[in-house]
Amino acid sequence: MGIDQRMQQWLESSRQRFFESDYKELDKELTPEGRTEWNSIYASYRSGALLHGTVIGVEKIAAPFMDSAEGDGDGPDEITCIVVVPYRVKILIPEPLIWWPGEERESFLLNHMGGANVDFVIIAVDRLNEFAIASRVRAMDRRRWQMTMVERLQAGDITSCEILSVGPGLLTMSCHGFDYTVTQSGLSYSCLGDLRSVYRPGQRLKAKVIAVDEGNLEISVKDAAPDPYIGAEYRHPVGSTRLATIISKYKGGVFARLTDGCTVVCRYARQFEDSQFRPEDIVNVEITSYMEGRKWLRGKIKGKIG
Repeated sequence: MGIDQRMQQWLESSRQRFFESDYKELDKELTPEGRTEWNSIYASYRSGALLHGTVIGVEKIAAPFMDSAEGDGDGPDEITCIVVVPYRVKILIPEPLIWWPGEERESFLLNHMGGANVDFVIIAVDRLNEFAIASRVRAMDRRRWQMTMVERLQAGDITSCEILSVGPGLLTMSCHGFDYTVTQSGLSYSCLGDLRSVYRPGQRLKAKVIAVDEGNLEISVKDAAPDPYIGAEYRHPVGSTRLATIISKYKGGVFARLTDGCTVVCRYARQFEDSQFRPEDIVNVEITSYMEGRKWLRGKIKGKIG
């Protein structure tokens, strides 16, 4: 028996237990906050209403829908879940129900989702043990429907995304039920260096809608902001000196960011050595030329501030 069939059987038995339980008796001693929390869980379970919460961690649970006693070897005895606790109830979202089918991410990504805000729909309730099982995939399906039928997004609109996880060079975010993994070049016109110094899970970003097709949404975070390179030759003429922050070093070049977001690729003045400068140092840079193809400036580091 495959994992999907076993999961469905377990969910059906769980649903039967739900409707046979005396929730008036179980809930009679709840605080007002607790009652509100459980009512929202019941509503999501009964009608598929969306819930929204912050991921507080990851844990492995014995997969109740994987009967290892069968010995068929179809699935693991444990399954990794992300955890949301709105108030007191633990809500588990199993890994197979986190990513849209066919668009799964690597498992290690779950360990970097702490602080991310996720939508979900309750698919099972265990009132006695005070936890629930949820599906992010069902919430993604609802969000995609809302995008076309309710919000009616169109090309050119500015919308918002929520960051799910951040690594040194890759960022995963969610927008209207679609997940995207993007690099620095897709996020900003500016040189950013390690993305973890700029972004964090749960952070909201603006994005420009590029195209909306049935079952697909194309967006650009980068295009939601103006290109700082436009007009840079007037703001930063060749020969001028400007403050810049060193972002990274690569192949002998020093990448720095001007105060308006322009990227300037620098070399050192003769009196300096590379060991004297580190990322995040603020320096004086003399603008020496422009790189039209890359939309970068070239410069020479004249000194360090502070």
